[in-house]
Amino acid sequence: VFYIIEIFVMADIVGEANQFKQDVMNGNLSVADQRLQKLKVALLELDSLPPISMETAHAAAERELARDIYEHAVVLAIKNADKYSFQSYISMLRPYYTGLRNSLPASNITCSIVGLQLLYLLVENQLSEFHSELELLTEEQLEHPSIAFCTQLDQHLMMGSYDQVMQAAAHPPVDLYTFFLTSLSETVRINICECVMVSYKTLSLEAAREMLMFNSCEETLKFLESKYPELEVSDGVITMRSQKTAKSAEEKKSQKLIYQTLSYAAELERIV
Repeated sequence: VFYIIEIFVMADIVGEANQFKQDVMNGNLSVADQRLQKLKVALLELDSLPPISMETAHAAAERELARDIYEHAVVLAIKNADKYSFQSYISMLRPYYTGLRNSLPASNITCSIVGLQLLYLLVENQLSEFHSELELLTEEQLEHPSIAFCTQLDQHLMMGSYDQVMQAAAHPPVDLYTFFLTSLSETVRINICECVMVSYKTLSLEAAREMLMFNSCEETLKFLESKYPELEVSDGVITMRSQKTAKSAEEKKSQKLIYQTLSYAAELERIV
């Protein structure tokens, strides 16, 4: 049986895919984007790929090739800071990570890609989806450092151990995780700030630095100015917002804590 492909013959797809992966890893993002668009069109001509999934003579090799392309497309989306494309390519990978998992050998970045998806769900507070994804993984995958990092992070968040969250965020097992961990770190610091502002009338900048786990007072001041411009900082002392505003913040914080607690309780009940 001969496969007639209008845009590429199979050898061309393999060659273009290798160039694409190299461009992604080397940071040639605009070139990689162009190659990816061509590859996506070419892959449409392969009947062995989902959703058709026809068992052709070269199905195994073609599926592995497509899986590798989509995995690197996820990496490209992260490097482009494109959450929409990230989710799109994660969806394209799903059949390769579920139904076709037993017939495809894992690549050297498969666990990192799975970890990125878990981290995304965790940062977005999609806890049910996070634990549902965990249930689909093998014991070997769960023990992989890239995935174990995400489960440990979830435990720290459930316990309210913000210092452990920040320490973990500062030392991810995969550099690509930084994209989502930056958002998580900011969320943690905002939660700390909201608690501090209803607990103190004034606070030294140095004390705020320690609480927010910044390396310098300059970083602390920059964060406060961007998130809470209404705060007054003079001679190294922060003056908190008015009592009325503080009460509003306290109510907002309480509502958020109630929502998070109920979310975790519902999730634990579902698991048990």
